Amino acid sequence: GVQTCALPIYRLTWLLSSQGFLFAAFALVFQASTKSDVNSDQKVFYQFVLAGFALTGILVGLYIQRPLRLAEIQHDKLRDWWLATSQDPNRHPPICGDFSGWRERFFPQSKFPLVFVAAWIIFVFGVLGNIIINIIRPYSIIIGIIVLGLVGALGLVSFGVMIGRRQSNSRPPRP
Repeated sequence: GVQTCALPIYRLTWLLSSQGFLFAAFALVFQASTKSDVNSDQKVFYQFVLAGFALTGILVGLYIQRPLRLAEIQHDKLRDWWLATSQDPNRHPPICGDFSGWRERFFPQSKFPLVFVAAWIIFVFGVLGNIIINIIRPYSIIIGIIVLGLVGALGLVSFGVMIGRRQSNSRPPRP
């Protein structure tokens, strides 16, 4: 069987392999679309093929993100069980893959696929920018108000999280 600590590594390997393949295919099609002998009908076709690659990259990233998160949850349950059942946790080595640094707290492995999702979204806007702009132009004021509200809500939530962390840091540690 596969050890619990190896599952995230395998899933990250799948993510990197699939995204690498999709980025390479995207680059080849993009290079072909910039040739001087490509007419306007072919450019539209290339735009939709590129958007298809980007959509596939987004879906693969989201698809692999969930199993990574589930592996993190399983690892956390195993660690909690280990700490609860061990009479002297300092006597035994920690659970394999149990990291407690700032990188693991702020950017766990399950969030890594979201970097690729963001990159593919940027590529979609780059490839289909003119089409998207023509579609959303009549709704630009409404979209601007919604975006402003979302940014404000995100700022308030972030501020609340910072205050909550400051208050939780002043409390005594849990046993």
